[in-house]
Amino acid sequence: MSPGPATAADQRELSPECTLALRPGYEDVHDACRRLRDIPLPHSGGLLPLVRRCGCVCHCPSTGEGPR
Repeated sequence: MSPGPATAADQRELSPECTLALRPGYEDVHDACRRLRDIPLPHSGGLLPLVRRCGCVCHCPSTGEGPR
């Protein structure tokens, strides 16, 4: 079964906390998300992230810039 058409926003990887927060009754779990920035791979020069920032829209910077 196909999941249907997906947008670029749907393709962002969410943290486990923000994935759980999508379920009814767990909305407050967004506050527990700690993936607020990219964590670079040591000695990579910042090109390869070890852990990518959560793609949830609740973590968008206030400058209008979207999540990475």
